[in-house]
Amino acid sequence: MELKQVHKLIDAYFEGTTSLEEEKALKAYFSAKEIDPSLDAYAPYFATIKLEQKGTSSVPFSPTTKKTKTRTRVAIIAASFLLGFFVLKHVQQPTPPTAEELVFEEFKANMYMVSQHLNRGMEGMAYMETLNTTTNKYIKND
Repeated sequence: MELKQVHKLIDAYFEGTTSLEEEKALKAYFSAKEIDPSLDAYAPYFATIKLEQKGTSSVPFSPTTKKTKTRTRVAIIAASFLLGFFVLKHVQQPTPPTAEELVFEEFKANMYMVSQHLNRGMEGMAYMETLNTTTNKYIKND
């Protein structure tokens, strides 16, 4: 097969427009011992397709054994312990407050108390203002 024709077939193959005969021709070309060096990148692709069509794989199948199941369980348990250790390390008991924090909390409590007393005093002033305006209505100053 000519090199130009192979390039056209490869382009058509990856575009999905080849017929079955053209695909067979491509697979036969890449099954040959001598392939043009410019097409070496495509050789593993077509070799893998050929293996897949045969139903074989280059990786041998190994069924799970009792050893692999035991190793898996041990790995899961070890990962759980490590995760638990790190979680417990970061979730610690709350630290007792420092002297500065205690003083600040006491200051906040005192300021709240002062605020309440000032608010009560302002309410009293409002009553006094009302009393002044009503008294001025009834008593005339000459």
